[in-house]
Amino acid sequence: MNAAITKQIPQIILIVDDTPDNIDVLTEVLAPHYVTKVALNGEKALKIAAGENRPDLILLDIMMPGISGYDVCQRLKRNSATHDIPVIFVTAMNEIEDERKGLELGAVDYITKPISPAIVLARVRTHLALYDQTRELQRLVALRTAELEKTRSQIIRRLGRAAEFKDNETGNHVIRMSHYARLIAQAAGLGAVSVDILFHAAPMHDVGKSVSLTTSCSNPVHSMPPNGRLCASTRAWGAKSSGNIGMICCMRRTVWPPRTMKSGTAAVTPRACRVKKFRSLAASWPSPMSLMP
Repeated sequence: MNAAITKQIPQIILIVDDTPDNIDVLTEVLAPHYVTKVALNGEKALKIAAGENRPDLILLDIMMPGISGYDVCQRLKRNSATHDIPVIFVTAMNEIEDERKGLELGAVDYITKPISPAIVLARVRTHLALYDQTRELQRLVALRTAELEKTRSQIIRRLGRAAEFKDNETGNHVIRMSHYARLIAQAAGLGAVSVDILFHAAPMHDVGKSVSLTTSCSNPVHSMPPNGRLCASTRAWGAKSSGNIGMICCMRRTVWPPRTMKSGTAAVTPRACRVKKFRSLAASWPSPMSLMP
């Protein structure tokens, strides 16, 4: 049986030093094992680090003209694209305070000159292995998170669609509501997190129907009691079952009265009754923005 051979992508080491002789020494140690790139100043180092083929590790001198190694490290850690790249200071500054400052700025190691080739190679291998493990863990976490998010979305949609089984004429009403809610949220200028919450909460706006009986508020019965009380109870159940987004899910039209009601001698339209009831309910609700991160 032929075994599949996977060609390993060579790892890239960026060497940053303003002295060509120091670069030559480090290149001689690392070139047999890794792809090396060099920069004679901090500006070029930052450009290479944020470029297309980003380095897997950076060996950084501290005392350089222009931008110092400390400043380069700070800028690397502030940039989300280069934040995770491990930095090892390689410098002649051998005071404890210098090493402490370098590590506090985010460097993973500190090597003093003159270097020992064996020590440099060993530390580079160790930190590259740790970086590889971190990236693989991040990849697995992202993959698992995406799977959980997909499952969560499917459960929410199915729960929302379950509420439509007694209201078949609405068809894909639940799905449409999700997309309408997202478009309105985007037009209102909400952030991506808030838009996502509303998109997934919208399918559950009628989830209370799933516990209603045949004589529930989905039936066109003119008498408000007991159907009005049942409608209120299904909305309350929907809010409770929806957890923290329950109030968002309950921000829906008031479904009763289904037809015209008599108030003395004047006819009251269903819309007027719904608006009045909605306002009385909304007065007790928290602001939707307070429910969002």
